[in-house]
Amino acid sequence: MHTKWFKHLLLLALLVVAACGRPAPRLTGEVERTDEWPAEFIEQFGSLELQHEGRVMPFSTLAASTLYAVHGRRDVQFLTTGKDGKDRTVKLSPTEWLLDVWCFPLQAARYPLFRIENVAVLSALGFLHEGQTQGFEYLPYEQLVASGGKLQELHEQYIEKHVTIRSPVESQLVHLYQQLVLYHRLHNQLATLQGEIGLEGDDLRAIFGGDERVTLATVLREAKAFRAFVLKAGEKFEDPQFGNLGNVLHFLSEVANSTGPLLMPPVLPAEQKDSWHSLPQVVDVAIRGNPEPAHAALLDSLQKGLLAKTMAQRVEHLTAFRRGVEAAATARGEHANVALESYYYRANWHFHAMMTFVLAFVLAVIACVLPRNKTMWWAAMGTTATALCLLIADVWIRCLITGHPPIGRLYDTFLFIGGTGALTLLIAEFVLSRRIALVLAPFLGGLMILLARLFEVADGADTMKPLQAVLLSNFWLAVHVPTMNLGYAASVAAALVGGAWIVVRACRIDHPDSPLAKSLARMNYGVTCFGLATAVVGTILGGVWANESWGRFWGWDPKENGAMLICLSQIAVLHARMSGLVRDAGFALWSVATGMMVVFSWFHTNLLGVGLHAYGFSSELLTGVWASYSILGAVMLVGVVDRLLRPAPAPFPVEPSAAAAVWPAAE
Repeated sequence: MHTKWFKHLLLLALLVVAACGRPAPRLTGEVERTDEWPAEFIEQFGSLELQHEGRVMPFSTLAASTLYAVHGRRDVQFLTTGKDGKDRTVKLSPTEWLLDVWCFPLQAARYPLFRIENVAVLSALGFLHEGQTQGFEYLPYEQLVASGGKLQELHEQYIEKHVTIRSPVESQLVHLYQQLVLYHRLHNQLATLQGEIGLEGDDLRAIFGGDERVTLATVLREAKAFRAFVLKAGEKFEDPQFGNLGNVLHFLSEVANSTGPLLMPPVLPAEQKDSWHSLPQVVDVAIRGNPEPAHAALLDSLQKGLLAKTMAQRVEHLTAFRRGVEAAATARGEHANVALESYYYRANWHFHAMMTFVLAFVLAVIACVLPRNKTMWWAAMGTTATALCLLIADVWIRCLITGHPPIGRLYDTFLFIGGTGALTLLIAEFVLSRRIALVLAPFLGGLMILLARLFEVADGADTMKPLQAVLLSNFWLAVHVPTMNLGYAASVAAALVGGAWIVVRACRIDHPDSPLAKSLARMNYGVTCFGLATAVVGTILGGVWANESWGRFWGWDPKENGAMLICLSQIAVLHARMSGLVRDAGFALWSVATGMMVVFSWFHTNLLGVGLHAYGFSSELLTGVWASYSILGAVMLVGVVDRLLRPAPAPFPVEPSAAAAVWPAAE
């Protein structure tokens, strides 16, 4: 009964003081960071556990995904003037940037963060285009938030329009507002911890040992005595005999504005599934008379770290906070995955795989220039295999972290298809070694990893966030999804081989009937057969899963239609080849056309906004889809024009020894 009455009393007090208006708490601590964050501390603090979007993750992951979303880059770079009056370039990692946002919010608010790519957006917000960058500018938070009202008004106006009919300026204004809201939450999350409130009245000061100013952590340490004082005041909390209790209550009410990741792991006896606690929850529990000493200690360390006068003191207190959270997370069994994820992003295996693929591509090109040099062929094969191993290690660690098979999100498909596609081409090169597949394998692997990194930045979301409920089936995620994506990978590989055949003919690199061209044709045929087998099996398994989850085997969903188109296209081209309706040229062109169907099924169906497989619209992804259509269409056009308008090459000589010597097998 007392708890319920106290709740209503506190609510009434907060409403009254909010209506009357109260002075804001005084900011303390350093406004500007004059020292660099220690490198060792950055690495350690990046592994701080916190809960965000339904999962426990490292601080560094939150920082990186947020920076991708609001800045579109993996770091923050800007020019600043040093103490000596000279300009220098400052480069902040995601962890350093988010630490600045929390510890030095006024300084971080001046970082050029929000990228404006259209001058009309600046005009709509009332800003002048200064032309300091090439076609775009970066606005700091303090400048953009000043036009927050205008931006919100434009957002409410344009959000009503369907995403497909918005103009580029309208789309960026909507996106800019969402970026501002995302950053604003982090910027204000610890604002209450950045300040302190003055106390008036001997009785009120006596609660806190006679201190004239208190912080939030101090109030929580004396929560029971403070609660008794509030109950004693009742509705007379504005009476001078209770000092400035109203101001203190208003100070506490500002905690409710704190949103963002959950920083406090449960330490009371609780079920493992219990969610972490936010700052408002910790304060609410304490003021209700049930303060948790461990949370008060964590909050005290965090606040001391924010308000410290020197970098050494700040590092000391923030380290104490991290260790306290780590101990609680370890007791809950949540530390191991966070430590592994922190290592995963530091190791950056897929980036190393991409660079190794680039090296393998260069070696493969040299192997083509020196066709008789078997050492270069083996070097390219070995380097490509090494890159595949690095990519497999990356995907394997992701599986350990998420607890799911390798594909659960659209991001995962890039890595999986890049790896399996490169492996398919590598096997084809080993069987029919003509060096073309040796070039295409690292090209495909490196390209897919690059696209994955670009998609990660453009999407601006956590790539390991919890799956939708319908996808929470490790059996089907391990059976249907990889099989279907193997079909995609093989079809993409076949399209590349078909494109290579077209280039060989159009550029007169070799005769269409030469051993090289015939090897490409056989390679294309074999890879297409493999793609058909996996695509058909994957489609059937998808129907079984759909029947189990949605109660129907087939619903003409765009994703299902795209999978069926791939299967029908490959069945048709194989039958046409067997019946003699198409030969090598027709098969190559058809393979490229099937590649366009893969792009439709893989990506375009997700952007249509209809069906059960629509994962959300992305203008960057749509641009990539149309770019893929354009490139594949251009290759087809070159092949068709070359086939119809250019005279056929002279018949290949009966004795093929000369041509075979140019592109000898590497066995």
